[in-house]
Amino acid sequence: MISDIINECFKCFKYYLFRLEYSLLDYQRRCIRWTCYRTIKPSIWITTYSTIITSIMLTTIRRPKSIIGLPLSFEDLEEMFNIQRLDITIVHLLVVFMLLEYLWFELFKKIFSYNFPLNDLFIKYYNYNDNLLERRLRHYLTLFYQIIHSISTLFYRLTVLTILSGYALFMIHVGYLYLDGKWNTFQWLLFLQLWTMLLFRLLYLLGQLFLVMKFLLFIVEFWRIQFIKMFQTTQILFRCNRNKMDFNNSINRRLFWQSFHRQYLALYLDTWKFDDAIRIVLVAMEMAAKSAIIDCTVFVSKQLRINLHNTFVILWLGSAFAYIKVIYSHVSSLPFYNQRYSQLIMNWNARTYWQRFCTRQQQRLLQESSSSSWTKLKHFNARIILRDVIKSNLFIQTMTNNLFGLNCGQIFFITRYKYLELLLMDVMLILLFYKKICLY
Repeated sequence: MISDIINECFKCFKYYLFRLEYSLLDYQRRCIRWTCYRTIKPSIWITTYSTIITSIMLTTIRRPKSIIGLPLSFEDLEEMFNIQRLDITIVHLLVVFMLLEYLWFELFKKIFSYNFPLNDLFIKYYNYNDNLLERRLRHYLTLFYQIIHSISTLFYRLTVLTILSGYALFMIHVGYLYLDGKWNTFQWLLFLQLWTMLLFRLLYLLGQLFLVMKFLLFIVEFWRIQFIKMFQTTQILFRCNRNKMDFNNSINRRLFWQSFHRQYLALYLDTWKFDDAIRIVLVAMEMAAKSAIIDCTVFVSKQLRINLHNTFVILWLGSAFAYIKVIYSHVSSLPFYNQRYSQLIMNWNARTYWQRFCTRQQQRLLQESSSSSWTKLKHFNARIILRDVIKSNLFIQTMTNNLFGLNCGQIFFITRYKYLELLLMDVMLILLFYKKICLY
């Protein structure tokens, strides 16, 4: 189950983020066929469409009276759909398209140089053994994926149907203009081609928003479940050993730390690789969310009356902001569990240290009656225990200072405190723009 979802995630990322067609085996062998048209076909066509649409949007903003020389202006579009200040949505789309093009370029460079850690994770989990997880955890992950898949697919299809209906209605309107002789054949064909390219780019954008982000949510939840499993296992182990066996014994302590180091470091390494690849995506998402909520606030204030068309625009901008904030809320939970885990280990370490201190005091009272060989063995065990104590204390200190989670680029580390701070900042931005722009 996990491996199937990871494979679907790789296919989705290839098309919507990387714009390349290659296999993990080719990447692992460093033999991606860059000169093959099939490999770079998505990059060529999608980038070409995006460049043309972005250029047209820039031209349209500068010259709103005539869209690319056609007898069509923003006023005509606003009158047809009964929407005011349609140029605000164009500005938002322009910002998002430019962010995504920069994002694709950075990801393409990493893959081209075979320095993309996310592919290493795809290779690692390509044949993941589901039996490594408990049955209840597998059931939870399956249910979680089904829920986010259903929600994202529902929003995606509803938005696609709305865009397609608007596309058809507008094409019918332009067709009437052509039949009335207001447009010639060249203008009608040119507009038909450009309008279809914009439709394709919008559908591609919706796929990036709804389909890619569901896999991001699943990956974060998968690592959160692994962390919770490790936390609960350690908690049960400490509770049982406190009553049933001597966990202060150096052998038992060493076995625990070997198992704990291996699991924690493996999970931390996977998180670091994912963060190194996805941090630039989180920056683009946060900037798009800021642009969406600001443009939504300004757009709502400029409407004379609410109808079906401007309601769709408002819901589209608002859902983009809310969807991204839900993802940030999920990402911010990883440092919280790392903090809880480090607190559990520190409490256990302090408790066992006090127990060892009391045991050492009792051994000193019996040392005079002990034989020399027994005394040497005690000293040898004490040195081993001291080494393990130093090792565990150093690792606990490292755990506390670890940035276990994801970063928003090079700007900040995503925690629950930062997430709350971002929400308050968004509220301040809404009030600021509403006061400075909307009320004048």
